[in-house]
Amino acid sequence: MKHTSFLIPLMTAMWTISGLQTLVRGQTLPSGIDAMPRLPGPSFMLGLTEETEQKTPEEPPWWSVGDWSRERKVIALNAVTVGTIAAIGFAGWDYGSHSFNTSNEGWFGSDTPYGGADKLGHVFTCYALASAFNRVYKDWGYSDNDAILIGAASSWLTMSLIEIGDGFSVSEGYSWQDEAMNTLGVGLAYLRHRFPAVRERVDLRWEWFPSPAARSGERFDILTDYSGQKFLLAFKLDGWLRTGNPVLKALELQTGYYTRGYVSGDDDYFNGQHRYGYVGIGLNMTYLLERLTGHRAGGVFDYYQVPYTYLPTRWECD
Repeated sequence: MKHTSFLIPLMTAMWTISGLQTLVRGQTLPSGIDAMPRLPGPSFMLGLTEETEQKTPEEPPWWSVGDWSRERKVIALNAVTVGTIAAIGFAGWDYGSHSFNTSNEGWFGSDTPYGGADKLGHVFTCYALASAFNRVYKDWGYSDNDAILIGAASSWLTMSLIEIGDGFSVSEGYSWQDEAMNTLGVGLAYLRHRFPAVRERVDLRWEWFPSPAARSGERFDILTDYSGQKFLLAFKLDGWLRTGNPVLKALELQTGYYTRGYVSGDDDYFNGQHRYGYVGIGLNMTYLLERLTGHRAGGVFDYYQVPYTYLPTRWECD
């Protein structure tokens, strides 16, 4: 998963944009309170009224999006995303340094650049980005079905543009394997948000606990710190069994995949390169948080796996 560190601020910006319409709306006064204070003196009130009638309504500030149509907002958001990718690509990712070329990176083999962790990174990034777009579009008034359809398209567009840009980079190259995983990620996001039965039964999650190189300050990019990451599917027991039992609601079965020792700088911390699969039983942190506090933390734990909240059994894939 290359060139993805900008996606974290992008997602944050998307949430900010979705809230701008609320910030620029005029605030209404509580019922029973007049918009104009009642001051003594009829002549004063008459003059004040005449002055008010002569004033022309103020135009909203140039940066206001509160009066934009939802279609205009979608176009603007995607245009800003495309422009940002292009600007960063040409400035820092050597886009345009080579004629279009491809790169056959492989899938999950031991001889691939990251043992397949980067491929799952593409799946999860597109999955999470589609969910972020989906939330913004629903805030802008789209129906649930339309929001996830357009959100999935926006996510795929974003990641595909990065991949195409890599095709014009001397250091990278277009990878059809990456593009396939991008497509899988947006497909999974569409299924999750389009069909409640899927959402109630399974989550795709990403776990990150800083790798030894990251903890020592040698690595700073979270999204490519593969030796600190795991990718997993969490199967919610009560979503399948439908018992309503609080214990089953709090538990889930998990299966995942991760690699260690593949990233530059890992040699001092790992004895070679390793690929692992695992299964385990874990805690449904979203359910427990909601039960204890009444809040779901925006559903963040449907996407992020809290480390050390499950008991795994692993095997080596080498």
